[in-house]
Order: sequence, then structure tokens, then C-alpha cells
Amino acid sequence: MQMLHHGAIDGVTGSCHQLILADGRSLLIDCGLFQGAEAGPDGAGAQQLEIGFPIASLQALVITHVHIDHVGRLPYLLAAGYRGPILCSPASAELLPMVLEDALKVGFTRKRRLIEQVLAELRRRVIALPYRRWGGELPQSAAR
Repeated sequence: MQMLHHGAIDGVTGSCHQLILADGRSLLIDCGLFQGAEAGPDGAGAQQLEIGFPIASLQALVITHVHIDHVGRLPYLLAAGYRGPILCSPASAELLPMVLEDALKVGFTRKRRLIEQVLAELRRRVIALPYRRWGGELPQSAAR
């Protein structure tokens, strides 16, 4: 097992960590927005939002909580081709679309149709896992 840190390395924003399992598959834990001068090892930062690390091995995204520095780059992860499940608590599943809709309006676009497309894709992927209950086996492939 190995843990790669794609954010929140030298600061507290941009939380994005990849747990690589022994068989090569991996889980992404959070995919947050950087704030201020903080940046990731791939050059991602407040002005560079694209996902700059390989996503082919990602089997699931685990959201710890719905703060923008933990979920803000999720639309960019989807745009990069991620098609796996987004696992989170029931409360986070309810809040996530609202937080990302607001973030998209402020930092990306006000075009309603585009925002709705992102939110629809998000809703298709979110799986709310009740507390103290495991979600099952990892899927075989989550990236295209």
C-alpha cells in the first residue's frame, strides 16, 4: 500500500490523497480546491484547477466532508474522465450538490445548462453510505 498526496501538503487547502492498494487499484480521498498561494505537486493551485495526476487506477472517490477545500475540484475530476462512485455520508450527499453549484457559479460559469450537466453527473455517481456500514467491494474500473 502507498499514499500519494496531491494536495494539502504544505498547507491545509486542496485536500486530495490517493491510497494505492497492493493490486494497483486506488482510492482518492477528497478532491479539494486550493486557496491562496497553496499548490499541489503537479502544479495545481487556485488558478490551475485541472487534474494533473493519472486517474486510470481510481476505483472510488471518498469524500470526508463537504468543505470546498475537500470537494472543490470534483467537477475537474469528472471532466478529466473519472466515472466511478463518489462515496460519502448521507449528510454529505445532500450538501454536495448545493456546495458545488455555488462554487461553479462563483468560479466557473453562470450558464445554467452547464451547471445542471455537472450536477446531474454528480448525482449519478454519489453513493450515500450510512455510518458504520461498509459499501462493498471496489468496482473493477472507474475511469474511461
